Amino acid sequence: MIIGLTGSYCSGKDTVAEYIVKNNGFIHFSLSDEIRLLMKEQGIEPTRENLIKFGTDLREKNGNGVLAQSVSKKFEQGKNYCITSIRHTQEVITFKNIKNFVLINVDAPQQIRFNRMQKRKRPGDPQTPEKFIELEQKESQSSGSGQQVALCCKMADIVFVNDINDIDVLYKKIDTLLSDLKSKYHE
Repeated sequence: MIIGLTGSYCSGKDTVAEYIVKNNGFIHFSLSDEIRLLMKEQGIEPTRENLIKFGTDLREKNGNGVLAQSVSKKFEQGKNYCITSIRHTQEVITFKNIKNFVLINVDAPQQIRFNRMQKRKRPGDPQTPEKFIELEQKESQSSGSGQQVALCCKMADIVFVNDINDIDVLYKKIDTLLSDLKSKYHE
């Protein structure tokens, strides 16, 4: 089974992915990590702004599905994968052409997501709700080679609402989701 995670800013995609990988034997690939590797080779600092620009330029030059194509070449038969940082509709289309792929939109209410961002205190994160909303809009273009997060979310097979502040309850919810997926995909 191949699980793709997309979703809005600070919705908990990484937390969900980490649990799936650590506790269920999935292999993790991040499309953003693919960009970071290429940036490192070129000596470019991996700031959020640079990642967005580099990823957009990469898609413009090599096609909007280039990152998904690169990662999917690494898949081995019979193994389970969890893919994060899916931010363009062509990446979704590329993955959906692979058997047993399911796209999950991890989401949470905007205020919860803003509060999470405030708690993590990453350099470069917006400090006001207005800047947070502005960043989300910037990452949700409707055409071209830039990020299309909102459109990717609409293409999801499942919406997983992560509005839980209790990590153990979240983990149980993920276990239920995985159990349902395994029975559906006969894994």
